[in-house]
Amino acid sequence: KQWYQRRVRATGKETGLCIGVGINVNNDEPTVSLAKVFGLKISVPKLASKVCCLFMEEMCLFNEKGYEQFVERFCQVWLHRDKRVRISVGAINCDAVIKSIDSDGYLSVFNLATHKNVSVQPDGNSFDMMENLIAVKSF
Repeated sequence: KQWYQRRVRATGKETGLCIGVGINVNNDEPTVSLAKVFGLKISVPKLASKVCCLFMEEMCLFNEKGYEQFVERFCQVWLHRDKRVRISVGAINCDAVIKSIDSDGYLSVFNLATHKNVSVQPDGNSFDMMENLIAVKSF
């Protein structure tokens, strides 16, 4: 079978899983590449191998320690943690700070106006980190 047709077992039920990752290795535009940041020629196959190995380590942590410890470790090194963003819903805008991932896997932000944590669901939202903006998608 192809890699994308394999199955995994979770709590006695068959579950399909597909995970995608995008890493700019060698393209200088429109963002910066890893090669430019580190000033090295980077082998895409070696990088992919390393990413897969690290991913498996994190999956083992998740399986052994559970969701809470996985998220705690993830947030320690997360690029977006404590990033100030603007949430836009129509004419309503508010400033917030990205804090974590909630128990359902959604982005958890701290609303600076209400001083409450709010979960931002990915369905129907656009997350533009270049503009520090989370906005409802317009279709």
